[in-house]
Amino acid sequence: MAVVSLGLVFLFILVSGGLRSIEVGCQNTQKIYVRNTWLCAVFSYAVALAGFLIFLAVSRLVSDSPLPTLDDVRHMPWWAPFGGLIGGVAVVGMITVAKYVGVATFNAVVIVSEMLVALVMDDLGLMGFAAREMTPPRLLAAGLITAAVYLMASDSTKQEPAPRTAEPAERVSR
Repeated sequence: MAVVSLGLVFLFILVSGGLRSIEVGCQNTQKIYVRNTWLCAVFSYAVALAGFLIFLAVSRLVSDSPLPTLDDVRHMPWWAPFGGLIGGVAVVGMITVAKYVGVATFNAVVIVSEMLVALVMDDLGLMGFAAREMTPPRLLAAGLITAAVYLMASDSTKQEPAPRTAEPAERVSR
């Protein structure tokens, strides 16, 4: 992969990661107004579905990327479509617990759990990824990141969550 392409890949990852923090804020604010975790998750996924349907329609207009055939879908592993539902666990976590530890600690703990599972997936070459050995430098990096998250998490438990500052939606002036 060319250096410029790899740079763009990392830039996209950085932007995506930053947007995850904003997502935590959106979910937390939505929970203040909606007051129901499951309804918040439904709203979030409904908005995401609408957005991605628009992106799909635009991509069909500007590109000739193929749609899957029925045979393609039949041969897909049974577990492949569950990515969105599994991602929903993170959304429910954002809605329910991020307010107690803060955005930084919540995301840091998520990153550690993602990294540890990813190391195993890479090492075993699971779910269509090429095998990447769990080498000592990768394990050291995982240990250092885990230690950093421990320091951040131990500091975040010293503060109580902020009191609810937003008024119910019907009383908020627009």
